[in-house]
Amino acid sequence: VIFPWPLASLTALRALQHLTIDGAIPEADFVYLDAAHEKGETLIELTRAFDLLRVGGVLVGDDLDWHAVHSDLLLFCASRSADLVPCEEDDLLCTVPQLYAAPEGYWTLDSVPRQFVLRKGRGGVEALRASVEADEDGPEDDREYVPLNDRDRDALKLYEEAVALSEVGRIKEAQGLFKQAAAASGSVAYHFRLEPLSQIVERLSRSEA
Repeated sequence: VIFPWPLASLTALRALQHLTIDGAIPEADFVYLDAAHEKGETLIELTRAFDLLRVGGVLVGDDLDWHAVHSDLLLFCASRSADLVPCEEDDLLCTVPQLYAAPEGYWTLDSVPRQFVLRKGRGGVEALRASVEADEDGPEDDREYVPLNDRDRDALKLYEEAVALSEVGRIKEAQGLFKQAAAASGSVAYHFRLEPLSQIVERLSRSEA
């Protein structure tokens, strides 16, 4: 299963997680992730996408030659090693030509890698539910994987509401929420159709004129 989605990836992945938990869609056999290139944001996307997989499912990611992607992949493999099928025990991926096992626990495609491959070894819907609930309740300690603070989380909630309003044509209301989201956080740059919040506000302002 490949998930096409017109919204920002963080919002889309969260929505897909809720749909999976509710039983509206099945756990994914395959996810292709063309992640963000920002350190921390890549790790969120990788975590959310991986959690959508069924046990035995495969995630393929792009842009491994970007430093942010590579460093966040290493963090993911270190923190989630128990959830990965160990490369030396993977009877499926070890049969794929030109797929190479990295010592950190992921696979690379070709000898000059740009793509990486992960295979899920354990988890399930209940594990996904627990992960989503813990994430939405906030971290229990200071081991935060990404540079998000309370203001950033509030901004993201406003942003998600604004996206939903804009999709149903309620542009004026969406514009107000986008402005609130932009003002709520000066550090995090969430994108809607590859536009930063400041450009969204400017574009919507022009459409109202």
